[in-house]
Amino acid sequence: MGRMVVVLLGVAASLQAYSHHSNSAYQVTEVISLTGTVQEWRWVNPHTWLFLVVEDENGGQQEWALEGRAPGILARAGWSPEAFQPGETVMVYGSPAKDGSAEAIIARVTKADGTILGNSPNYFSGAEAPAAPTVASTGTTPDFSGVYYPYRPNGGGGMGVGLASSSDGPPPPPTRSAPISDGSLGRLPHEPKLTPEYLARWEVIAESLTAGSYEYDNSHNCLPPGMPSMMAMPYGMEVMQNEQKITFFGEHLDALRRVYLDGREPSEAVLNDPTYAGYSTGRWEGDTLVVETVALTTKSYITGKSPHSDQMTVQERIRFTEPGILENSVTVHDPVALTEPWEVVYRYRKASYPDDELREFACAEGFTNPLNH
Repeated sequence: MGRMVVVLLGVAASLQAYSHHSNSAYQVTEVISLTGTVQEWRWVNPHTWLFLVVEDENGGQQEWALEGRAPGILARAGWSPEAFQPGETVMVYGSPAKDGSAEAIIARVTKADGTILGNSPNYFSGAEAPAAPTVASTGTTPDFSGVYYPYRPNGGGGMGVGLASSSDGPPPPPTRSAPISDGSLGRLPHEPKLTPEYLARWEVIAESLTAGSYEYDNSHNCLPPGMPSMMAMPYGMEVMQNEQKITFFGEHLDALRRVYLDGREPSEAVLNDPTYAGYSTGRWEGDTLVVETVALTTKSYITGKSPHSDQMTVQERIRFTEPGILENSVTVHDPVALTEPWEVVYRYRKASYPDDELREFACAEGFTNPLNH
């Protein structure tokens, strides 16, 4: 018989937003479990969907629409287009929709044979990652070319937590399904320090997101994450380098930016035409790439949902700290929106074959209502 168990969770620590398609629609601090029969499994961008028929407490049947992460990141976590077949029984942990509908975002799935599918690959921690390849060099400067994934040597993991084996039985329930990115916890210590005007703007955004609205949710609307938040690269990135420029491609939302190394400067036309990635120029200081980014649209956010003005600039210092480990120290300046510069450090681990292939995100593929099935 199907069952639904609600687990209320306390949240003591903040989680960096990975910028998912529609986290704001779900109560991610609450986890439920659903056991039912698979009706349909959709392997589609920007998010997969599992449709489940669950028996309710009155003996009736209810169809649940369960949203999963994008195919690219789930494939690296062991999922596939054939992961589920109609008629099989599964148990799903997930967070319910804020509007009370029979929808949830998936944290973990357990199949009838005991197979557990978490919603994050294990590349977040270096403990079990493959050995990093030797770093190549082009002349006197490092060669950053390659595919990289987020690197957190002290853990911190992804969202598929609670997968460790236990001698006393199955692993414990996951502690969350997605990052808390709707502002419901208030301003957190690591977030940019906003001026009163921009703090008021953030409060409007947070109130909207907490209510489940997509009005300020760029990723839900298939818009790029923008700089500097795109450099978190939660789904991985590919770096392509030559003497004239370095190109960064992020799998999440197919984000793209170029850093010009040939001495050019942004023209007046560029400065008057701001974009999500902005306009980036770079130079080498020894083994460190120093990048300056300007012309950033105010439609994007500094990080999470922190707004910025048209005066924002982003500086980066990118270097290898050890073979295969790339570090990006970011400093954001905005004399209008920030009371002080905001700093963050992103780290990435270079991937080896066969894990050095990214998948297209193709956000618009599933932009129509997936519940009309």
